[in-house]
Amino acid sequence: MSKTVDGQIVSWNRGAQDLFGYTAEEAVGASLAMLVPAERRDELAEILACVQRGERIAPLETIRVTKDGRLIDVSLRISLIRDDTGKVTGASSITRDVTEQKLVEKALREAEHRFRTAFDSAPIGVCLVSLDPADPGRLLQANPALAETLGVSAADLAGASLHSLTRPEDHADLYAHLDELVDGRASDISLETRFMHSDGHSVWSLVSAAPLPRAAGESTVAVLHVMDISERKQFEGQLQHLADHDALTGLFNRRRFSEEVEHALRRAKRFGDDGAILFLDLDGFKFVNDSLGHAAGDELIASTAGLLASNLRETDTLARVGGDEFAVLLLHCDQPTAVEVAEKLLSALRRSGRTTPSVRNPHMSISIGIALFKATDELTADELVVEADIAMYVAKEAGKDRYAIYRPSEPRRELTLTRDNWNERLRAAVQEDRFVLHAQPISPICTDGTTPAFELLLRLPDSHGDLVLPGTFLYNAERFGLIEQIDRWVLRQAIGHLSASHAAGTDLMLTVNVSGKTMGDRTLGAYVATLLAEHPVRPRRLVIEITETAAITNIERARSLSRDLQTLGCELALDDFGAGFASFYYLKHLKFDYLKIDGEFIRSLCETATDQLVVQAVVSVAHGLGTRTIAESVGDDATVELLRGFGVDFGQGYHLGR
Repeated sequence: MSKTVDGQIVSWNRGAQDLFGYTAEEAVGASLAMLVPAERRDELAEILACVQRGERIAPLETIRVTKDGRLIDVSLRISLIRDDTGKVTGASSITRDVTEQKLVEKALREAEHRFRTAFDSAPIGVCLVSLDPADPGRLLQANPALAETLGVSAADLAGASLHSLTRPEDHADLYAHLDELVDGRASDISLETRFMHSDGHSVWSLVSAAPLPRAAGESTVAVLHVMDISERKQFEGQLQHLADHDALTGLFNRRRFSEEVEHALRRAKRFGDDGAILFLDLDGFKFVNDSLGHAAGDELIASTAGLLASNLRETDTLARVGGDEFAVLLLHCDQPTAVEVAEKLLSALRRSGRTTPSVRNPHMSISIGIALFKATDELTADELVVEADIAMYVAKEAGKDRYAIYRPSEPRRELTLTRDNWNERLRAAVQEDRFVLHAQPISPICTDGTTPAFELLLRLPDSHGDLVLPGTFLYNAERFGLIEQIDRWVLRQAIGHLSASHAAGTDLMLTVNVSGKTMGDRTLGAYVATLLAEHPVRPRRLVIEITETAAITNIERARSLSRDLQTLGCELALDDFGAGFASFYYLKHLKFDYLKIDGEFIRSLCETATDQLVVQAVVSVAHGLGTRTIAESVGDDATVELLRGFGVDFGQGYHLGR
């Protein structure tokens, strides 16, 4: 396109026609002003003035208007036209549409602004790090949040390396992950590592990183996010401690003790170490509980735990594995040493006389079973504890306040009889209905609770009429392959009782525990369906409880059981929720109607802020999933009021009903 010095168009090519929409006939002879928006006329006048003065006009970007009224961004390159005498007679203009380019540039500016805003104001640490193979992990930029997390300024971080900012012990893992980004083996990484604060303490952080898109020839850069998880790590440590320890005594619990025994057995195979298990049971504990109450019983348990611990070596592992049962793992120990330890513990309890500040019982004693293990033994931890448990019952049968030894290579008649007696007693209890079921109330706290609810608790009467708790005989039931028969007996009794109660006009709900082995039985759903067909009841009135241990052992079977029960109309509860470290994992994969919050979080709820936080979190998650909550081991009115404030639906414990 060319024009005269006064702005009249004198030539118009096909490109100009395509760009502006005017034909050559329409454009030639017209004023250039028709292509210029009104607000740009001053700019046009200045351009024409420059042309008239013969001045060079620098390339510029401006706005033009098309025939149909659209505004377009254009780039102008204007050249002067002179005659033979050098006089300026007009100008030619090369006009290029840069609308799309402008839109792209605008989008890039906006994206950069958004990134910068997000980068600078992000509540977590963000930095750009180099993925140059020669210098990976060097910080190019860091935001204020990361600087605050590490106690330095953002300027101090520019040019620093991740190597200098993290704990030396974590370098190998961090750079192994970073190398995956450098060589393209991963599109993103995530790991937990420890940064170092300027004052020297470690900052546990969740680090995630991904490379940014790059232009040809540019070095690869990754954006790295750093989230401070120090509080979470501390909380996880507290939860792990709770999962491993008995709340009353602070000793290892049964689960953790089994893990320690498994480790000891592996060490024995590798290094040839001998060792022993002592299984201890308080004689006469039931009398203290029944006559003086559970507070006195707890005091006695705690006092006994302290007494036992003070008479053991630092290398010995003491655990509370049941209500009044303790176990000791002795490493680098032969039979004479194990006997010496057992006699020392027996003597210490005899000498104590006054076992607790409020309980004086000269007849209080312990019975101890000893099971030895060697590198050549093929035993699991549970089997070894069972052998010690059997030997403990031999000590009780022999008069209590003594020890007995289990010798697998030279079985004594008494031990064989004890084992056979357990087998016979349990089989007879199933076949002849010798078991006893107690029903403990599940009381409403934050719900109407129109339907009375109870948990069925299994007991086995001994030859003296005393009730043996499940912790004692379930080991043997599993060992002799009777646990599934016992579980089915309980289910049959529960459904029969529901049927009879409903027929009498009494509506109630019963919860029944099943073992991990029974849960794994693929015919369990069909068995429950048969019982419901024989004794018609409202299926929702039967709640089957499984423990976290059973769930994690076979998550797929737990999911299958959940589907079976849902089809039948029965409900499912997760027992002891919170005792396992991965509790919330189950909620992602299984649908539970009830969560029973483990008693370890309830017993000291009023005094322990951590327990309160856990309970509130469980209730929030459970209610969000439409699941009801039951607090176990509720011990007083203050706890009830706190649970009510947290929104817990039901409570269970001796305070609410034995």
